[in-house]
Amino acid sequence: MEKLSNRAQNLVKDISPILSTYMFVKLNEYDDIKNPNGICNLGVAENQLTEDLLTEKIKSIQTWKSDYNYYPNSQGELNLRQELCQFFHHVFQLDNHVKLLPEQMLISAGASGTLSLICYMVADIGDVILTTSPYYTAFDFDINALTQNTIFRCPLLDQDKGLFCLNVDVYRYGYEKALEQGFKPKALIIVNPQNPTGDIYDEDIIRPVLEFAYEMKLHVIVDEIYALSLFQTSITNKFQSILNYKSIPDPERTHFLWSFSKDFSMSGIRIGVVYTDTTFFCPIAKKINFLMTPSISIQETITTLIKDKQWLNYYIEINQKRLTQQYLYVKQQIELISQHRIKIYESKAGFFIWADFRSILKEITIDEELKLFQIIFNSKLYIACGYNLGCIQPGWFRIIFSLKQTWIDEGLKRLKLALDIYENNI
Repeated sequence: MEKLSNRAQNLVKDISPILSTYMFVKLNEYDDIKNPNGICNLGVAENQLTEDLLTEKIKSIQTWKSDYNYYPNSQGELNLRQELCQFFHHVFQLDNHVKLLPEQMLISAGASGTLSLICYMVADIGDVILTTSPYYTAFDFDINALTQNTIFRCPLLDQDKGLFCLNVDVYRYGYEKALEQGFKPKALIIVNPQNPTGDIYDEDIIRPVLEFAYEMKLHVIVDEIYALSLFQTSITNKFQSILNYKSIPDPERTHFLWSFSKDFSMSGIRIGVVYTDTTFFCPIAKKINFLMTPSISIQETITTLIKDKQWLNYYIEINQKRLTQQYLYVKQQIELISQHRIKIYESKAGFFIWADFRSILKEITIDEELKLFQIIFNSKLYIACGYNLGCIQPGWFRIIFSLKQTWIDEGLKRLKLALDIYENNI
């Protein structure tokens, strides 16, 4: 170990518990055919519900050209960036006043790589990035491994109301606390729809945050990675992209982030997108992005995929329908196996059941939550506990529902077993 650099040795530290757990689970992951005795993974946010649609479509459009043998454009292939401008107009129903320019867009290696790149561009070593908690704590690794920045958590939970509420005071409180502790905030992240609550934030909520960031000269990273993964449970489940705001207080410090990992169920293809309303960001960013540019072949496949607007409409509709059905099914099953003691947060988007296990816990403490988590994990089921997602209130767990039915049913069976073991001190 001493032969490695200090920064390489720092990676031994458990920067993100959910990332290290993911890597452990992948070594022995459950599969109903290949590995039925493995760990049932209901902890990693992937969507298997549209695998059939995507596999069929991509097989029908994949080709190989001699151009694919050579180096790609480090900003992303121009035809993909041009097509993505049209794609975002179409799927987000952008107003006519919105003019997206391909020269202000960059394609990188997935949302994680893209976020790391943005932080490299906007923050110096040691600066902190504000984000609401609970949150996807792999952010801690994404912004630290290469750029040596740190997440500073701004709790969403209103202790008096018992609700996870976003408003500008959440960020203001976090900003002031960071300064008190000697940190320098340089940016804030807004995740919309939110992970793990599945809340959708409208402009009335987000605009005061943008104005606060402008006042404090903070960059804003708007992560809309679940923007098309909405539930059809209510007509109020509407989503408005930051790209469709008529005005942005500080456009040169506001950065839109999206990828194909969630809304298109393709976390393995590693294509992330950043759009920023400046002329100077991309020409500099593409220099470092040379290290993280996706292959031309996959960029060309995705370009062809999103050109087909009729298929896009069909895919998005079916995806949202299947997500809704599976969300309601898993919600009902968890309530049944817990005799309605586990309360399910009313999500509007995403792949997660945000579940309140406090009525199950013998004590409402972090230690007791981790004890239950370990019993569940020993039962060969992985779900993320709230502590590992930065939740300040013990007793919450995130359960992924957007998986194959055999995986879900096996996971629910193991959850019931784990609850029996915990409650009966077996």
